[in-house]
Amino acid sequence: MNVNLLSLAKDALGGDFPKLAGQFLGESQGATQSALSLLLPAVVGVIAKKGATQEGATGLMSLINGTSLDAGSTQNVTGLFGGGGAGINALVKAGAAGLVPALFGDKAGALANTLGSSSGIKPASATNLVAMVVPLVLSMLKKFIGDKGLNASSLASLLSAQGPHLQGALDSRITSALGYSDPASFLGGLSGPQAETARRAGAAVAGGAAATTAATKSGLMRWLPWLIGAAALLLIWNLMSGRSGTTEAPEPTAAVTTSAPNAGAPASAAVEVSLPAKVYFDVGSAVIGADGGRTIEAVGEMIRRDELEVSLTGYTDQTGDAAVNEALAKERATAVRDALKAAGVAEERMEMRPPMFIERGSAGGDAAARRVEINKQ
Repeated sequence: MNVNLLSLAKDALGGDFPKLAGQFLGESQGATQSALSLLLPAVVGVIAKKGATQEGATGLMSLINGTSLDAGSTQNVTGLFGGGGAGINALVKAGAAGLVPALFGDKAGALANTLGSSSGIKPASATNLVAMVVPLVLSMLKKFIGDKGLNASSLASLLSAQGPHLQGALDSRITSALGYSDPASFLGGLSGPQAETARRAGAAVAGGAAATTAATKSGLMRWLPWLIGAAALLLIWNLMSGRSGTTEAPEPTAAVTTSAPNAGAPASAAVEVSLPAKVYFDVGSAVIGADGGRTIEAVGEMIRRDELEVSLTGYTDQTGDAAVNEALAKERATAVRDALKAAGVAEERMEMRPPMFIERGSAGGDAAARRVEINKQ
């Protein structure tokens, strides 16, 4: 069943919904529309990931049917805002109380913070928008399941094929807040028919390569006795001629390349993994870049290997709005924590420290104020 659930969700929450939702939240229609554009692919994607297997689809159907979701609510979304807003208030309450935690778990806060900073709406508005949209999308899905008579197996088939529809719609800032390095890793498991065909083709190529390798090995075995004899003669000749000295290659050292993403940041250098480690960010962003990801991966391996406990500190300068700077520093530290968790570091081994303010023009330039430090406790 090739149905684009993201397109259905956009249609259901189109029309006057961004305007009415903005008025309810106290935000502009434009900012609310921007937030919706970021949020809807994430909500549909998380639903798809949770229900992509038959077991997951069974749990998802239990969640949908175990609540008082009105399958027809998306047929008249504007009506929810009438009558003093009783309908939309009840929906937001239901979302916040159980549905949002059921879908996003401990990533719900990071999602709301990133949604607010990325779209320009207030953090509280972002939290309420998530609590509003999640039950509406689940209500839409509940109606679709009922109309099509889907069971757990057919629902899993539908959800596991959503990858191609979500490709290009997901924002890397949002997927980072959900604990993924990029949208592609978020979409893992949501292959769809085309990706499955490609996978099978790849498997066939790999099988052919294996057969070629086996044939090569067979030919090599015929020549192996001659090669051994030649090597023995060469060794005897070296010993007799006094030229048997060898030069040993130095043992490799574990290293990670770290660099600041902008001009003025410390220069790129290959260094041994050590603490404190620094992860740098772009201006106004809490998205971990490629260099930061490599640093986190290497540090995560060291923490697991040596059973370390670390602290995470976000830095910021004292220019501009102090509250905004502090929130961004916390968001960056949270992104690093979530990335370390994704790298296999237990959360109890990490302590979140309050943001640190540094003087403008201090060592390291402006990039020093756009970093998170991972330090040993």
